[in-house]
Amino acid sequence: MVLLMSACASSPEARQRKMEERIRVAQRVHEQIAEQHFRINVSMMHPQRYPAKMLTSPYYFEVIGDSVVSFLPYMGRAYNVPYGGGKALNFEGRVVNRDVQQVDPNQYLMVLDIDNDEALYRYTISTYDNGASTIDIYTRERESISFIGQMDVGR
Repeated sequence: MVLLMSACASSPEARQRKMEERIRVAQRVHEQIAEQHFRINVSMMHPQRYPAKMLTSPYYFEVIGDSVVSFLPYMGRAYNVPYGGGKALNFEGRVVNRDVQQVDPNQYLMVLDIDNDEALYRYTISTYDNGASTIDIYTRERESISFIGQMDVGR
């Protein structure tokens, strides 16, 4: 009985802490996008011709100003790549064009055109206030692929 009553008494405090954490995460997401300095840790990939696959290794996409680090796996058909397969989605590159919009109060849409000296990529990133993110990647040299992940807000 005492446990039940103490659980009910702490419930509003727990809700308050959860709300404060949600606000903190939303503020960090907004700040990181505004600063153009963020990292998205991906946990699932969606290739075009294959079923979705959970990722167990620590893959990520990071933006630091006009520089990016893409450390992502690739599955799909390649149309025009260098001998040996090229860099695929594992490279350091630079942002040549950027469009960032807040499409609604809880969602940002970023379109980044990235050059890695081998190909021009378009990364379309949708990020929500809770840090949940999707990354859609397009290039003429390979089939498109998508990823699901979480923005790292711990920095």
